[in-house]
Amino acid sequence: MRLIKRYKSCLVLLLTLSLASTTFASPGKYVRLKEGEKIPWQGWCFDGQAVAELVASKELAEQKCELHTMQELDQQKARFDLQIGELLASMEYEVQTRDVTIQALQEENLKIEQALIHDTKYGWIAPTALGFIAGALTIFLVTL
Repeated sequence: MRLIKRYKSCLVLLLTLSLASTTFASPGKYVRLKEGEKIPWQGWCFDGQAVAELVASKELAEQKCELHTMQELDQQKARFDLQIGELLASMEYEVQTRDVTIQALQEENLKIEQALIHDTKYGWIAPTALGFIAGALTIFLVTL
């Protein structure tokens, strides 16, 4: 959020400076000179090739900016796609691990259940015998 505010403030400052510089700038002068003539004011003199290079460099700068922006976007998309792929692989691994764990727990529960069922067929004898012995001891001790 801070980064967006900082970019907005930089954009506002840049726009203000660009508008202010164009309002205070004096209009440019130009005159077509023939070979050997002097320029009527102090300044720079360009031939046709130099002007063409200036115009072409301006257009080329715009294309370079667009190309750089597209390259940055492609790199960012590739990074995000890689992160998404890693997250999907991690999620798939976790789901498979969970399924294997659930299956192993279900098998263990069946084994325990089978063991309890098998042990309870004759497992009532020991508690019953202990109950008879405890009852007999109690009666014996009470009668003394």
